[in-house]
Amino acid sequence: MNTTPTVDYLRQAFDHYNTLIFGGKLPVPKLKLSRAKTRLGQMACKRKMGLGRTTYYDYCISVSNYYQLTKEETDDVLIHEMIHYTIAYTGLKDTAPHGIVFRGMMDKINRTFGRHITISVRTRNLQPRIAQQTKNFLILALEMKDGKYFLSSVNPSSAGKLSLSLARMREIAHYAWYQSQDEYFHNMPCVRSLRGRQVSKEVYTTMIEKMKRLK
Repeated sequence: MNTTPTVDYLRQAFDHYNTLIFGGKLPVPKLKLSRAKTRLGQMACKRKMGLGRTTYYDYCISVSNYYQLTKEETDDVLIHEMIHYTIAYTGLKDTAPHGIVFRGMMDKINRTFGRHITISVRTRNLQPRIAQQTKNFLILALEMKDGKYFLSSVNPSSAGKLSLSLARMREIAHYAWYQSQDEYFHNMPCVRSLRGRQVSKEVYTTMIEKMKRLK
């Protein structure tokens, strides 16, 4: 069952797993929620250099509540970050952020406590808690005389100005305006000038067949 975590829940869960797994040795760090889309959790801290050594302080663990996660999945994210916290707080040296020490602790916790902690999670397979609203994109499709193809997501307020520029460009073999709601364009910058993403002829043809052409 999916749950919505709160800061109070994170505090209770931290206290529980600190005692159960980490021997109650970890001071309570700052705990907060985030809306991060690319990472489910993060352990951050400040560092100070002095007398040839590095001191870490001001620890903070954040857990994203952007996606629909079960209680067990949320707890696994928290424990993952608590492993990072343990390594930093105790001064252990690891071979990488998820190196030999981290993986050894993770594997032992999974075996001992029946957890399913992993190095990373594919967020593309997760569902947002709030469904993303459908967005209309204004797309400029360009076919160049040298055989290159471009797709560009254009700010509607700049369409008129760009149309005037396009009419004067001899390098262009053909261009057309389209409307699309395809997720392909979600991560494409919305431009105000003639910039776009070069694509293969196959991608170009596939995309324009899926879009609504504007007159």
